[in-house]
Amino acid sequence: MKPDGDRLHPDRDLFSLRTPHFLIEGRSRAGHETFFRIRDLGIALDIGRGPDLVLAMQHIFVTHAHLDHAAGIPFYAGQRRLQQLDGGTIYVPAEAEEGVRELLAVQEKLTGADFAVDIKGVAVGQEHRFSRHHLVRGHAAPHRVAARAYELIEVRHHLREEFAGRTGDELARLRTSGVKLEEEYRRSILFYTGDTDRGLLESCDAVFKAEVLMMECSFIIDGHQDRAARYRHIHVDDIADFADRFENDLIVLTHFSRRYSHEEIRDGIRKRLPLSLRDRIRLALPEPWQKL
Repeated sequence: MKPDGDRLHPDRDLFSLRTPHFLIEGRSRAGHETFFRIRDLGIALDIGRGPDLVLAMQHIFVTHAHLDHAAGIPFYAGQRRLQQLDGGTIYVPAEAEEGVRELLAVQEKLTGADFAVDIKGVAVGQEHRFSRHHLVRGHAAPHRVAARAYELIEVRHHLREEFAGRTGDELARLRTSGVKLEEEYRRSILFYTGDTDRGLLESCDAVFKAEVLMMECSFIIDGHQDRAARYRHIHVDDIADFADRFENDLIVLTHFSRRYSHEEIRDGIRKRLPLSLRDRIRLALPEPWQKL
């Protein structure tokens, strides 16, 4: 593999993609930095080294404690204080919650700061509501350290089927009499795997159902399957093995190894994935490298 300019200038990995419901922006290269901002929802997925893009986001979902995903936690806390913003909320795997609190306590001691950031541990299967119409559910993500995948769910209410066609006056009378007219409707709008291995694909049905799936794909070429297994990451061949199960409208592949150039990533994935997936795949790279 030949050296190229995109390895030397990390800003060339900046990524932006408009989906039907929100804009995703960020950067993701294995071992260097991973973060994504979805400003429409007021959230970030991982925090990398604390880029300016995520500082105004109220909710930060950190998948695990490796520094390329989590080094920015103290910086975020400090900047929120400096800019006189409320503390914000950082969600971490429940197993890492105490350690993150200790980390921030050390930073407070060293800097004389008083951080107001809220740390919330997320257990497998646990849900946290982060806006009026959205909640997050934690999923087990097999990796070398405790890790969570995050499923974002939109929560709405609609009229129960048995009351369809009733007039406004009839519905008002029923409501006044205490009849429950609406029922909750949930829609899985995004699933973010963070770092994981093929075990997630083997054990988690939700990953295949969300409208948008953001899934790591660290390794691309033949001969790197053993690396993927050793370091508990996904190889593109793992995705191909499950090709028939993906019901997602859009699949964004992330976290590519820095061993590969943009061209090697695009061409390698195009070569190794079946036609049934190619139209739905986007790569977390800048244009013109996003589409296969």
